Amino acid sequence: MKSDKKYDILIIGAGVIGCSIARSLSYYDLRIGVIEKSSYVCSGQSKANGGIIHAGHNSKPGTLKARLNVMGNRMFPKFCSDMGVEFKKIGMMVVADKAEKVPALEALKAQGIINGVIGLRIIGKEELLRLEPNIAPSLSGALFIPSAGMVNVHRLVIASAEHAAVNGVDFIFNNRVRKLMVEDDKLKGAVTDKGKFYSKILINCAGTESGKIANSAGLKGYSIIPRKGEYYILDKKYRGLVRRPCFFTPNPEGKGVTVFPSSNGNVLFGGNSIKVEDSTDFSTTKKDFDQVYKKAQKLVPGIAGKEIIGAFAGIRSTSTSHDFIIEAPHKPSGFIILNGIDSPGLSSAPVISEHVTSLIKDGLMDLRKDPNKKHTYKIKPLFRELGPVEKELWIKKDKRFARIVCRCEEITEGDIVSAIHSPIPAETIDAVKFKTWAGAGRCQGGFDLERVLHILSRECCLPPENITKNGQGSNVVTGKTKVGL
Repeated sequence: MKSDKKYDILIIGAGVIGCSIARSLSYYDLRIGVIEKSSYVCSGQSKANGGIIHAGHNSKPGTLKARLNVMGNRMFPKFCSDMGVEFKKIGMMVVADKAEKVPALEALKAQGIINGVIGLRIIGKEELLRLEPNIAPSLSGALFIPSAGMVNVHRLVIASAEHAAVNGVDFIFNNRVRKLMVEDDKLKGAVTDKGKFYSKILINCAGTESGKIANSAGLKGYSIIPRKGEYYILDKKYRGLVRRPCFFTPNPEGKGVTVFPSSNGNVLFGGNSIKVEDSTDFSTTKKDFDQVYKKAQKLVPGIAGKEIIGAFAGIRSTSTSHDFIIEAPHKPSGFIILNGIDSPGLSSAPVISEHVTSLIKDGLMDLRKDPNKKHTYKIKPLFRELGPVEKELWIKKDKRFARIVCRCEEITEGDIVSAIHSPIPAETIDAVKFKTWAGAGRCQGGFDLERVLHILSRECCLPPENITKNGQGSNVVTGKTKVGL
């Protein structure tokens, strides 16, 4: 049913940037709405983010990317700690495959120092192999970046959204913005699939669609270049194959193929950069896999293709300037656009949210802190993360934590029920997966999909055929078979 709603601030997009901004603004006396075209948070560009927190060495000096990346990296430990999300400061390697590439490492180091990155140093082959024993012995050396790290991007975005929701922010899912409403050079709101949403300020964090949405308000110059990156997940028995993200020296199109450990214990490789016309093209191909696999093996020879348990692709929204664009145009007033927030967007998220808050304060709206809003919120941990004593206490309170649903990832029925009834309810198969990691292990849901489906059906009071993978049109089952056929 369509209905018109009024907000002080409307945010388009529930990825890492949109949810971080929503959380920061939720401390104020404001009515805030977040519109998301998908069925859950972290379902667009952020979904395919590897979770690497960059230090800031790779961005061109003087750019907004460089400044915000370095500042965001320094804020990340507290940013995560405040929400109960683990941040691992494990460092990063950029390696030279031959001696002729070592000067490129020196140039990266010099650039990083200009940007304000600390602790950068060039290491030789001997130290590289000591720090990364499984890396190719033919490599010549590396730039070691100790301030880089890793985070579970899904848990981080969900925690940000939950904190915002606890503070009264509305999340409106399965709702695509069709156009913006402008009257007398003033932005009035958005026309969506679920009616008109009016607001005093609208913040465009729509990722690959940010340019199209800006165009609907009469603004030009915000075109997006969609670039697809493909990634492949190795079985957890390869845990420790690399201890930190390992890159080759970057090329003009990006950072190139990476081999890196994930926050969930798998090792991933990938990160090619393919220009695509269709920003919904998430396909992976044999041709591109062969190219990525060859480069990854050149970096870490121990990678085995037969141990790949999953593959995925994501789209990066690169601006034509190849820099972040975060601005409030003079006309139409009341509009803030974030355009081209590709890598290192995740690393910059803490400071981007502060930057947007400052833009609002600087002439768009007076902001007043609400003493009733919660300034602290921690996402509920998974049962597997607890110590023995805590596990025993949880089981005494709720026996469902004693029932394993996902064997690969050790996810319990209690974890899944908690996710379904959290401040941002996980009401699809993918939402449960993102919140708990159920179905993300070696069997890729083969063992637990049916169980998750029935738990969702029971807790959401819906028949199984109404449960979807990720929203409308993705029903998992269509009905029951007839007995005797």
